[in-house]
Amino acid sequence: MIILFLILLLAAIYCYSFYYTGLSLWFYFLWVLVSLILAFLTFVIIVIGLFQVWKRTDPKGQFRHHVLHQVCGMILILLNVKVKVIGKQNVPDETFVCYANHKSDLDPILIYYSLKRVCSAVGKKSLFKYPVIKQCQSVFGCISLDRDNDREAAKAIIECIRNIKQGMSYIIFPEGGIKSRETEEMVNLRAGAYKLVTKSEALLLPVTIIGSSKIKGRKNLFRRIRVEIVIHQPITSGEYLPLTTQEIGQKVIDIINSDINN
Repeated sequence: MIILFLILLLAAIYCYSFYYTGLSLWFYFLWVLVSLILAFLTFVIIVIGLFQVWKRTDPKGQFRHHVLHQVCGMILILLNVKVKVIGKQNVPDETFVCYANHKSDLDPILIYYSLKRVCSAVGKKSLFKYPVIKQCQSVFGCISLDRDNDREAAKAIIECIRNIKQGMSYIIFPEGGIKSRETEEMVNLRAGAYKLVTKSEALLLPVTIIGSSKIKGRKNLFRRIRVEIVIHQPITSGEYLPLTTQEIGQKVIDIINSDINN
């Protein structure tokens, strides 16, 4: 992991600097601990500075997404989650909208990490009250969706469609939240979510997440959770435009649930 290497490199530099303080050998173990803390804080400060710059530039910038991908990888390692990706060859080079089942708060990170593409996400408004996620809204082009306000939701959808037409791919969970952790299957159909593809005519990419429902109920962090991400073949506009949004939604449900039922 590049980010982990950079943090360790910063820690080594701090340790090397402390060597010249003249402290006795007894303090060496403290130098290592303090150096790691300072290295992490330095990294955070650098990222905050980059965010201030990135807010004013194109959210499709490759470098920022490379950094975010590395951060997502670190989060999964720290949470002891192992990801197996099936169907990597199905990730398109063209703009797409990814639709997936939703069983864990970690699902957006799991999919983003697995796709390894420049893309953003549509999330419920309550998520963006957290400072870090709120910063991501402008830096990575995330869309905040207020499901309790139809007018604001319509504005968010229009903004998202405009961004897709300009080349930004998106991840969305069409169930409208986590409806059930009792089953991995997609259990709810919100036809309105499929307007993102019908209005933008981007590729529709169905993705199945298997195993993420176990994350929340885990009591021991040392118990590894294994998650499978199945990336299906994208559906072209020629295939889905003759259908209603309800029919598109049912087609996506059938594709996603087929891997879970097998």
